[in-house]
Amino acid sequence: MTYLNVVQCVPYERLQSLLKTIFGIEMSQGTISNIIQTTRMKAEPAIKLIKDYISNSSVVGFDESGCYCNGRLDWSWIAQTAYYTFVFRASNRAGKFLEDQFDDALKSITAITDSHPAYFALDFKDHQICLAHILRELQYLNELDSNQDWSEKVQELLKEAIHERNQNPSTKMDTSPWLMRLDDLLKASLGHLKEDFDRLRKGLIKCKDYILNFLENPAISSNNNLIERGIRKLKVKQKVSGTFRSDNGADAFMALHSVADTASKNDQSPFNATLALY
Repeated sequence: MTYLNVVQCVPYERLQSLLKTIFGIEMSQGTISNIIQTTRMKAEPAIKLIKDYISNSSVVGFDESGCYCNGRLDWSWIAQTAYYTFVFRASNRAGKFLEDQFDDALKSITAITDSHPAYFALDFKDHQICLAHILRELQYLNELDSNQDWSEKVQELLKEAIHERNQNPSTKMDTSPWLMRLDDLLKASLGHLKEDFDRLRKGLIKCKDYILNFLENPAISSNNNLIERGIRKLKVKQKVSGTFRSDNGADAFMALHSVADTASKNDQSPFNATLALY
């Protein structure tokens, strides 16, 4: 039942129907909830271990996404590396919730994130902006006004930098020539274009020092695609169930998803990982 609810996103009501139809077992949704809460409690040592591994990692991706819980908009936060996933719920998007979870460990972490201001208020060791987000915005500008070429030039620069890293996956590169090209583009006057262009230009100026760090450090990814895949399960859950009906149910789902996703990243079966909690 835990596997079906967390990994396959089957809601309590459907689980109740499945048990009765296939196995002839009459079970209340309250009992199903109790079973999942018991699994969550047994997962606490695994969750602590996952958090410890992430806290000791040099590069970590972070993201957040809205989730409805008991009729209220909360936020799911995710911290993730190539091997570990940790998800938790908070009441809003304030960065202090990451500080509460990771405390001084943030000072040793290079964070890969989108441009949400909360991340830049935290005392990370360093930062890398997700270029996939920026490239999507640039593509939007390309389509918004095909008579200009500023957005296409910035897009080409970023794509060239990403290609250079892909061609030389373990080389530390000098970012100076790339930053000079970027500076020239960011100095352009865009007042004659729609305000979307200048809004993006100003945003890039603010985070200029965090755009090309992936060239200097091969351990840093140019994008946050991995973290978005990790949080996708939460969006599937929301589409299927619409909302979490209780705080305990939401916290249990996120904790157990952390275990299941970590198992998947290490080529282990999420079902066997759930069984191992017992």
